[in-house]
Amino acid sequence: MLIAFVFIILGFFLLIWSADLLVDNASEFAHQVGVSTFLVGIIIVGFGTSAPEMFVSAMAALEDKGNLALGNALGSNITNIGLVLGSAALVRALPVTQTTARLDIPIVICTGIVAIYMVLDGLLSNIDGVILITLLISYLVWSATHSKGAGGEMVIEEVVADPHELDLSLIDHPRGKSPTTALIWTIGSIILLMLASKLLVSGAVSIAQQLGVGELIIGLTIIAVGTSLPELAAAIAAARKGVHDMIIGNIIGSNVFNTLGVLGITGVIHATEIDTSALWRDFPVMFVFTVLMFIFALTKGSFSRQEGGILLFGYLGYICYLVISTLS
Repeated sequence: MLIAFVFIILGFFLLIWSADLLVDNASEFAHQVGVSTFLVGIIIVGFGTSAPEMFVSAMAALEDKGNLALGNALGSNITNIGLVLGSAALVRALPVTQTTARLDIPIVICTGIVAIYMVLDGLLSNIDGVILITLLISYLVWSATHSKGAGGEMVIEEVVADPHELDLSLIDHPRGKSPTTALIWTIGSIILLMLASKLLVSGAVSIAQQLGVGELIIGLTIIAVGTSLPELAAAIAAARKGVHDMIIGNIIGSNVFNTLGVLGITGVIHATEIDTSALWRDFPVMFVFTVLMFIFALTKGSFSRQEGGILLFGYLGYICYLVISTLS
């Protein structure tokens, strides 16, 4: 048990560090070879900051632990809205643009509906995975086209899953590495991500087996919170500094990547029989949190401290329910 906890803690630290390395060095490499800042923000930074969830889920799927990957995706989405957005709004009220309220958040709702429809038969199949990945690629292409038409790089934060977006200055001001050095560091960071994901999954599965806790629960709680810690830290810091667009864009982009990318990769790698608990409990909870976010944004025009408290209280209630139902 002790070794499993060490694996989990070490895996978390390596995930955060290697994700930082990937974003920094991939961005610098792209800059050095002449790739536009916009494409760096959409593709490289977007993928890099979603890498923890994606790599953890990929490793889980490869080890035939598909429900751990499912729990990671659903739990991360619920955590992003309930814990991350709720905590940030408690620090400072977060204004929401009409474009975000009327377009971006409904897209998150639609991706959730698509995902629910895909697994209603109790199976996340290879075909389902391919469809979800295709939708993610289509979303990225649409986002690139839409953002360019709306003014280009000024709206990057609304379409990327970027918990470190305050570091985007690195893209415009590279630290002087050569393209070869940046590429080597990029490859090395991907290897570190794979190692960290392996440690995290192994530790989580070991604890689940020893405690008799299902993989889905571990994914919904320990793994989901762990892979969302960078988003939480960055959101609270951004709220204190009044950078509200970064927080909202981070959550929207992250949830789209989790729903389409993480679930898609899981399905492509290994067809997974869905734990029935996810169908009647976790997918609906994710959907309700997303709809609440939409209602608050559309009717209030901001996320106030009161709404933040509602989201955070709802999240804590959900976690308590999971713990109680697991122990009983």
